[in-house]
Amino acid sequence: MLLISNLACATTGAYAGVNTGANTGADTQALSGTEIMQQATSRQQIYPHVYEEQTLILMDKTGNKDVRSTRRYTRIDNDKSIRLLLVFDSPQEVRGVALLVINEEAKGKPLVSGIYLPAFGDRLFSSTKSGYSDKFLGSDFSIYDLQPENIEDFSYTRLEDIQVEEIPYYQVESKPANQQVLKKTGYFKRVHTVSKDRKLIISTDYYDSYNRLYKTLSRHDFVKYDQTTWWPNMLLMENHLDKHQTLVKVNNRVFSIDYVPLKMFSKNWLFAHNHMASTIRHLFDNTLSAPPDLNDPNDTNDPLEPKTQPDFKPNLEAGD
Repeated sequence: MLLISNLACATTGAYAGVNTGANTGADTQALSGTEIMQQATSRQQIYPHVYEEQTLILMDKTGNKDVRSTRRYTRIDNDKSIRLLLVFDSPQEVRGVALLVINEEAKGKPLVSGIYLPAFGDRLFSSTKSGYSDKFLGSDFSIYDLQPENIEDFSYTRLEDIQVEEIPYYQVESKPANQQVLKKTGYFKRVHTVSKDRKLIISTDYYDSYNRLYKTLSRHDFVKYDQTTWWPNMLLMENHLDKHQTLVKVNNRVFSIDYVPLKMFSKNWLFAHNHMASTIRHLFDNTLSAPPDLNDPNDTNDPLEPKTQPDFKPNLEAGD
């Protein structure tokens, strides 16, 4: 409880790697809200294939904590499709539960997502009937919160700059560009706090459809991966209305297409319980059952529809 409370008091948002190129002097003064966000998110796809091992801590208003171990697989392809698989490993009562998201809206297809509950058999329960913004599996995150920022979906306004402990920050207001985006996200607006030196999105305030401060996402423990890109190893989402918090601690992170092959983002993968195997087994055990080749243009079937497929040696480079 002390750890989460201390983090909540820090000034620190969103979830992708970000550009750290600094602008100073006249260039800094001239930047618009859109330009600031473009710089802050321009490098988020430099590592489009990401595997993470995480610890998830949920805490309610009375201080009760629920600790879970998860694995997160994220894949962003050249056609701008986004695939996400979040697998719960512990405690035992949630082992094998998984969230699957396939976002191909850039190709004109609707977002499809579902939650797999092993105890209920081969079914994927829809998690998007009420929109992106619904919380899932007891956390304070929505499906929308887990995806990269799409600059084209929002209009940005630079607000008054601030200083915290003598460190300068931009403040950028983000509003949905149209009613469709508003309905999809459920947020009337967001306010990003961005460091001026490294262009890191340090925190994001989320306002609900009634323009009430709903949630705050803060980033902590940044790790540098190259000369321009830093990723946070800790995220805290505070729900101000429910007095609930979710802390995500990244224990291990790997940038590799080998860890996120296309075949794993399907119902078949879940129904065969392949997601409950270790990551190493995913990569090197060719006896695992496999769904259709999602990169095959001749396969017009819904990739989320269960089928019976023969085993095959995985093509780990498919889709690139």
